[in-house]
Amino acid sequence: MKEIKKGPDQEIVVGINSATEIIKQRPHSVKCLIIDSKKSSQRIKDVIAKAVKLKIRVSKLEESYFTNNFSSLNHQGVAILCNKRSQEGENFLDEILKKEKIFLLILDHMTDPHNVGACIRSAAAARVDAVISPKDRSCHLTPTVRKISSGGAELIPFIVVTNLVRTIKKIRSYGVKVLGASQDGETNLTDIDMKGNICIVIGSEDKGLKKMTSKNCDSLLSIDMPGNIDSLNASVSTGIILFEYIRQNKRAH
Repeated sequence: MKEIKKGPDQEIVVGINSATEIIKQRPHSVKCLIIDSKKSSQRIKDVIAKAVKLKIRVSKLEESYFTNNFSSLNHQGVAILCNKRSQEGENFLDEILKKEKIFLLILDHMTDPHNVGACIRSAAAARVDAVISPKDRSCHLTPTVRKISSGGAELIPFIVVTNLVRTIKKIRSYGVKVLGASQDGETNLTDIDMKGNICIVIGSEDKGLKKMTSKNCDSLLSIDMPGNIDSLNASVSTGIILFEYIRQNKRAH
């Protein structure tokens, strides 16, 4: 069986949607599209056509390649070898803030790579424009984060900023409503208006939102929990809130 060699700055991402998005967003980073030779659905034919049009190499391998390497993932018989997406600087945020529709996620000093990876995965699924994290005392795009994100880290910009409070103030100055998630939040998630341009802020696993972060949010929201548990895992909260935004906006782009 033909071997696919992966460099230290490269990643193999699986799934038809992920492969299609990477080819669409950053085709120059793609080294090879890998297809299960026994698969021939129309969706697979479409992604092959996109790759061929952009002169991206297509390799058809045996089913065993996918079984041996991605048995726990929904690979759909499609994988893509590409350069890892690098972290972005603050100037990248300036470009996003020029958009007509803005949907952002801030991770306020989150340090657990499993939580960060899961948050990025949810953000990519919800088509968030970017995930933002402070430079210090935070987990960034480590190998574990990339793995847990299941390809999300290759699809969505991850912006590292020097001063989170200053960044929040800048985001608000563009008319974006900043909503912080807190178990002490004064408004329940389902009661808050999330229509329009929104930035969601999720606190760290152990301490939640920083005091100055909370002060600079437009509102603090909470998730109603009728059971005997008073808090949720940070990544679980992130998913619930992001998809409440989707529900209210019926966002499709």
